[in-house]
Parts: sequence; structure tokens; C-alpha cells
Amino acid sequence: MSRHSYAAAERFILSREFFGMKLGLENITAFLESIGSPQYGYKTIHIAGTNGKGSTAAMLAAIFQAQGYKTGLFTSPHLVSLRERVRVNGRTIPRSSVASFVDRHRKALSKRKLSFFEVITAMALEYFARAGVDIAVIETGLGGRLDASNVLSPLMTITTDISRDHLEILGTTIAKIAREKAGIVKESVPHLVGLLPESAEAVIRKRCLRVGAPFFKLSRGNFRTDSAAMRLNFKYNGLELRNIAPSLLGTHQLRNTALVLKAISILRERGLVVSKKAIRDGISNTIWRGRFQVIHYRRKPTHVFDVCHNASGLESFAETFQLVFPGRRAKVITGFVKRKEHQKMFDSLSRIADSYALVPLKSGRSTNLDELVGSINWRGIPFKKYGSLKTAYSKTLGNSDPEDVVVIVGSHFLVGEFFEKYRVR
Repeated sequence: MSRHSYAAAERFILSREFFGMKLGLENITAFLESIGSPQYGYKTIHIAGTNGKGSTAAMLAAIFQAQGYKTGLFTSPHLVSLRERVRVNGRTIPRSSVASFVDRHRKALSKRKLSFFEVITAMALEYFARAGVDIAVIETGLGGRLDASNVLSPLMTITTDISRDHLEILGTTIAKIAREKAGIVKESVPHLVGLLPESAEAVIRKRCLRVGAPFFKLSRGNFRTDSAAMRLNFKYNGLELRNIAPSLLGTHQLRNTALVLKAISILRERGLVVSKKAIRDGISNTIWRGRFQVIHYRRKPTHVFDVCHNASGLESFAETFQLVFPGRRAKVITGFVKRKEHQKMFDSLSRIADSYALVPLKSGRSTNLDELVGSINWRGIPFKKYGSLKTAYSKTLGNSDPEDVVVIVGSHFLVGEFFEKYRVR
């Protein structure tokens, strides 16, 4: 395969963004049926949620891989390359497989006018079948009910968390958002929820009852955490584990880990073989870039990267920063998309920020910095607008000492641009 053929395939897939975001299952279902419904050829776990679904999916995939299952993982969005969204045993989908998929199906994808996310989803589901995976963990893109990934016959469905995000699409209340997420619930398929607001839990419990799906929930009694040591103990239904240390940092990651452990305990009870050793190995070796990712440089400030891009995510980020860097403050480089609860987000950042460098995103969805500056109460923290990430980073480094902490936090667009520009691994 030539480099050109992959580049052409990537251009074709990205061009599908012209069709925007299409909520509905008719198009992708018809396309998948036309190629033999590959998604039914292996076991799947389907995960929805406002925050935590990617981390939960990554941990589950790492556990299954540690057990010896050939494991697929489908997540979104990507940071640098769209290939990151589709992985088998931790390896991104090869360029040749992307090019082959487009070559074989370009005519049908164009005729059916599949959107970018529909194309990526279909490519992942077919690739997992062609790769011969035993099990695949599938993260929804947005919502659940009408999300293109909602074409599965899964072993289990999971809702990690529900908070206010994508309000213009999913609804303005927690209950309305929960209704959309609950669309992944399937008849007779166990559904597990994390620590949800009462109104959200009630909606999902009702949906499970209506379709005959066994309902499970993570409870505080299932686990105990030591936030300072970033460890937890877990006990449920015959699965007892002590002193679990996730590779992913954060108090929110301890909750995500507890949810993963409850999911595994339910799957074990239903016959899926997963050893305690695989659980420990998977959780301690999960790699999930851009999630409180700390890089210690010699003769440079410590850098922290996080794609927390809504109010709930920023609150967890600030809490984790205070635990990992007690008593310290950060020089924050940040950028967000429009239609977010920006004041709440900066209220959380004000707990840890020494200064802000505000940057535009390389996206039409980037918030207008002038409008942002005029709408935010900055709590007395100095800020400055920059025309680019490159300039903001250069100025921030120029004003930093090696003992400082530089935080790059916000949209996937921002962290992804940084990773690509500065080759962060």
C-alpha cells in the first residue's frame, strides 16, 4: 500500500464531516447489513456516559487483553490521528486496513451519505470482525439512543456518568440527557450504572424495567478509596480485591475503576473467564493518553495534559491536581469549544491556576476569545489571549521555572494539537 492510498482514504473519511452529525440508525444499519452485519461476529460491551466512558472502556479492554482475549477498542474522539479510535490489543488500525475499507466500500458509503462518525463506526465494526477479535469494547460517540454505535447485540451495557454536556443536542436537564443515554439498554442484557444523580438513575432504572434488562448499579458500599495513595479496595458478589492501584490518576479514575470491577464481577458471574491477575494487570497497565497525563521534563516545568472539556470534568481535574500537587498552582494553557458552561469550568480551574493563557482551537467550534473574556469572572487570576497555541506555549515557557507546573487542559482539539506539534507520546 502506498502512503498516497492511505492519505486518500483519510481525506475521504474526513470529507464525510460535510454531512454533519446525523443521529439515527437507519443508514448505518442498512450499510452493515449489506456487508454481512460484522458486529454480530464477536462479543461486545457497549458504554455510554457524559464523562469516564473512554477511561472505563480502556480499562476493560486492558483487562480482557491481559486475560488473553483478542480485544477490540472503539473510542472517540481522537487526539492526533483518526486511527487512534480503532484498536486491537492496543494497536491502532493499520493504514492499509483504513485504505482497504474505503476502497471496498467508497461507492456504497457515498451513495448512502454516511456521516464521518457512521463511517468510522462501520470501519471499526468490520475491522474487528476481520481481525478475529474475541471481544470488543465500544464507546458511544454522543448520547446513546440514536448514536451510530447503537447497532450491537452486547453482553453488557454500561452508563458511566451523567452530567450536563451537549445540551443543545441531548437536552437541557439531567433526566432528558439520561433518556438519550438509556437508549443503549437492550432486552435481557444487564445494564450497569455508575454513581449517577437520582433523577438520571430513575430514568435508566425505568427503561431497564420496561425492556426487561437486569439493572445493576455501583454503590459506595462496593468500594473504599484512599485518594492520597490513589488506591482502592473492592468487594462484590465473590470478587474481592485489595490495594488496587490504577495507572490512570484521579479520584474520578478510582470511581471509574470501581465501576470496571463491578462490570467484571457481573460478567464473571455470567460465565466470562477473567482472573484476578488479569484484572490487576489490566488496571495497572492501562494507557489512555490525555487523561491527567503527567510528564516530568528535566530542566523544564512538569507538564500535565487533560481533555476534560465540561464542568464536571474540570471539577474532577482540579480535585486531582490538588492531590497530586498539594499546595501548588499551575500556569494554565486552555481552549474550549462553544456552548459549554464556561464560568463553572473556570471556577474549578481557579482553585489551581496561577495564570491563564487562552488560545483559539483549530476548529470552527472554537469559542470566541473576546466573547469569553467578556463573560467570565476570572476570580482575580491574570489571563492573556494568544493567537495560537505555539505563541501561548512559547510565552508560558519563557515565564516559567523548572519547578513550575504547566497545565494544558480543555478540548481534545487543544491537547491533540499540542501532542502533534510537540510530538508528545
